[in-house]
Order: sequence, then structure tokens, then C-alpha cells
Amino acid sequence: MKTSLACIPCIITQCLTTLNLTRVDEEKKKSAVNKLLEKLKTIDYDLPPSYNSDIAYAVAYEFTGVKDPYLKLKKECNKLALEIYPKLKEMVEHSKDRMYTAIKVAIEGNIIDFGININKGKPLDFQKILRDIKEMPFAIDDYKEFEKSLDSSTNIFYVGDNAGEIVFDRVLIEELIRCGKKVVLSVKSGPVINDATLEDVREAGLTDIVKVIETGNSSIGVNFRSISQKFVDEFKKADLIIAKGQGNFETLDNIEANTFFMLKAKCETIANKLGVEYLDVVLVKRRHEWGSKKI
Repeated sequence: MKTSLACIPCIITQCLTTLNLTRVDEEKKKSAVNKLLEKLKTIDYDLPPSYNSDIAYAVAYEFTGVKDPYLKLKKECNKLALEIYPKLKEMVEHSKDRMYTAIKVAIEGNIIDFGININKGKPLDFQKILRDIKEMPFAIDDYKEFEKSLDSSTNIFYVGDNAGEIVFDRVLIEELIRCGKKVVLSVKSGPVINDATLEDVREAGLTDIVKVIETGNSSIGVNFRSISQKFVDEFKKADLIIAKGQGNFETLDNIEANTFFMLKAKCETIANKLGVEYLDVVLVKRRHEWGSKKI
């Protein structure tokens, strides 16, 4: 996926949001934004938006020295998600189609804005989450194709997204394992935004049940310019790839593989690419017309 002009305000906002999580003064914030604006003049629009968004976080780090400004938020996300994990498992176990419900649970993790709940000091409303999962409408629902792919697959490569959300992913991963599948989970090697790292999956209890590898970088999505060989090996070996969230969609949409994306279209650019409305939820199989690059 290529960067569009509509991505530029979002990149600036990402930088500002990150700066506001630190204790730097207003002058440093202004200097950081000015530096970012200079860098944005020469970005490559042929690259995925996530590649260019990485610039925002590099600039924020340069001016604040704070390596992981989202650390506190991530830990709180994990804690809140783990509190409702038993109920999510129970929901899957009592459903008519366990796998479909587990997928809905995993996608619900991508929908929930833990940050809003935490900032307002309100606990997560599990009853609302439960209703949302049951009533979740998919703008694109490729579940039948997913079922067919799953039936003929042994090795599943699961590309994770955020902290907190990773607990919801655990529900789906456990269901895949219950069906006899070999699952490998990938997470970031270092902090970027609220993306899950090895520390987060340990907190979520995933390291005890699944093989976990790191991407080799702390870039948004999957940055193939600095990806680890372990990631490449597992990606190529997989019969089926599950990719969560927008960043992974932006960087994997044109990569030739049997990939299913699970996400909420949280920006107009992604929605337009998918042919859905803003904030729609999708379970979509990668389409050949999006590209056919190999890794």
C-alpha cells in the first residue's frame, strides 16, 4: 500500500500524541514538529504509510529521549484485557461456531480503544464488549474462505498488533491450537506506539502456549527493509497467515501469501483501499489485485 497525502496529517498527529505522553516542554514539542515537517518534505510516497509513520516516532524519541512513552498504557491494557479473558473464553466455549466466535473476539481486541477507557478512568464494560462481539457486522466476511484455508493448513503464522489486544488474540490462537494447528506468533523487537513486544506476550500468558518470534525491528507493521530472518523463514513456511490491524495490512497487502487480515478501518485511506466505509470491520483475504511481491 502506498502513502497518500491524506496520511500526512495523521503522521503529524501521531508525533504530537507521543510527545504529549512525555514531560517535555512546549518548546521542545514545537522543535520536534518542525523537524518532522522538514523530514516529511522528502518522504517516498511509494512506501507504505507505516514506513513513513516510523519517522514520527523517531523524531519524538530524538527530542524526548523516552524510548517507550506508551509503556504504562500498554501494561494497563494487558491488565484490563486479562481481567475479562475468562469471560471471552467462556463465550467461545458456549458458541455454536467456536472458530468464528474466536475470530470475532480477536477482532474486538482491535476495535476497543483501551486508551480512551484508561484516560477516562472507567473500567471496561464487559457486557458491551459481549454484545459487540455477538452483534459484530463484517463489511467484508471471508470466513468461508478462511475455513477452507484452515482445513488444508498445518502451519499458521500470526502477525500480532497491540498490547491488550494480544490477550484477545490469545483466545483465537488457543482455538487454532485446539484444532491441531501449529501456530507461530510474531511481535515487535522493540517499542513502537502500543504495539505488543515479547514482554507483553509474556504478561498475556502466550509464551507458555505458542512459539513467539520477534520481527527484528521496532517498526510499525512489517518493515521488510530490516526484518529478521526468523520472521522471513516462518512467513515462507506458513500455510496460512493471520495479520492483525492496519499497520500489518499496509505492509502485507501486496505480499504474495495466503493472508487473512482482521481489522477495523480506522482511517478513510484504509477504508477506500478495502472498498468499505470508515470504521467498518473486516475479515478479508488478501486479493491478488493488491500486488504480488515476494519476500
